Amino acid sequence: MSSAFAGKRCIITGAASGIGQASARLLKAQGARLALWDRDADGVQRLAAELGAEAYVVDVTDADAVAAAVEQSALGGLDALLHCAGILHTRTFEQIPINDQRRMVEVNFIGTMTIAHAALPHLRSSRGSLVLVASLSAFYGAPEYAVYGATKAAVLSFAQALRVELAGSGVHIGVVCPLFVNTPMIAGYNGNTHLIRSRSPLFNTSEPGQIAAVILRGIERRAFMIFPGWRTRLVFWITRYAHFLNHRVTLMTYRQGGG
Repeated sequence: MSSAFAGKRCIITGAASGIGQASARLLKAQGARLALWDRDADGVQRLAAELGAEAYVVDVTDADAVAAAVEQSALGGLDALLHCAGILHTRTFEQIPINDQRRMVEVNFIGTMTIAHAALPHLRSSRGSLVLVASLSAFYGAPEYAVYGATKAAVLSFAQALRVELAGSGVHIGVVCPLFVNTPMIAGYNGNTHLIRSRSPLFNTSEPGQIAAVILRGIERRAFMIFPGWRTRLVFWITRYAHFLNHRVTLMTYRQGGG
């Protein structure tokens, strides 16, 4: 990988673990200057100490806290913001307490909106990149991920709108839509949902470092849709151009896993 990130000023949310942590390590190795955000104070401070980065304990749903943290951690400017913070609860819709559903909406979508609103003025100045982490479940509603998938569909739609609104501004908008990733967020559910148990050839589980590498390539290329492998690209095209198959394939996959 090139040294395109040397000296670049980057904020990473959800940096204490998973894709955010892997991205921080990879960006640091490329010479980037990092401000790391997470609600996990111990985790983000340990990583920041290891990487020689700045650590911020931030709840992405708190607009005032986000605005203040962007101002404090913009490092004299801002070249990229990689928004990885998110939460997951998975079971059937009726089995998940409504407050847990509501919290997913608050963190996964309202948090995304809040981050973007605070960061975009800085990214306009630098003609920088805003990369949002969505999910394969943004393409078509996934059973046992109903609200989670809906929040990620909202993130994708939001990114599409921003891309149009910011056309000609020099700001790069990117959205990455992974399949299953081996992160603490899904560790408690891995193997316990019917889609994972189906062993569909359309599904695989990636390591966070693999997704981080794809994201950095996407930023370098200033790509909008950042596909982590052929499976996500194929599912995207199926949902867009063979939509009559969506329900049938999803139902078959769910039932193969015991749903």
